[in-house]
Amino acid sequence: MRRVLTSVAAAAAATVTATSMGASHAVAAPVAGVTAAVTGAGQAPAPATLPKGFLLDEAKVDGPRRPWEHLKLTDSLKKPLEVNPCGHRTARDGRSASRTFTYVAETVYRSEQVVLYPSERAAKAAMKSVRADLAECGTGGRGPNRHAYTWKSTDVGDEALRVGGFFFENRSRTVIVRKGSALAVYVRTGLVTKSLPLSQFRPLIKDARTMAAKLCDLPGVCA
Repeated sequence: MRRVLTSVAAAAAATVTATSMGASHAVAAPVAGVTAAVTGAGQAPAPATLPKGFLLDEAKVDGPRRPWEHLKLTDSLKKPLEVNPCGHRTARDGRSASRTFTYVAETVYRSEQVVLYPSERAAKAAMKSVRADLAECGTGGRGPNRHAYTWKSTDVGDEALRVGGFFFENRSRTVIVRKGSALAVYVRTGLVTKSLPLSQFRPLIKDARTMAAKLCDLPGVCA
């Protein structure tokens, strides 16, 4: 996350030429044992793909845009989670399906990401790895590369965090929520203070709540 937000203009170029938000901000740590996680007894298997149009912002990809706006949609299983303070280049968390929408325009960055796992245990492990990465890489860098994160638990889904990112040239607000065997992430650049008041996260929390409910319509996610 910090690399993209240090220079959103550079991220725009990367968005056009690559499929990674590895110029992306947000997290996917390798999670020990997640790839071996199995679907619980009696639980329907997670879908191998997400239905077309499932993301809240997905339709915007085919809508009108200005020359400086770059929108992208990818189903890559290797794309790191959009909460990525340690700068992991590839996801290795045993996910079943993934879809990420990104919007880059000058100093603005927005993203929406939904990731399905083969079991609730695997999703819990992925969420645990997000917390571990925030603790390990929450502060660092020097000069224009310095960054800092603060985070708090948030009352959405089965478990959730709201995260503030502080960079040399920008700031970000993120909400990540787990519902059953799925994670959803919402990211926006813009004003945020280190106390992380709920008022600064309301639009993202609203989207996270909407998606948490929507995820239960998928077979096996909330079983």
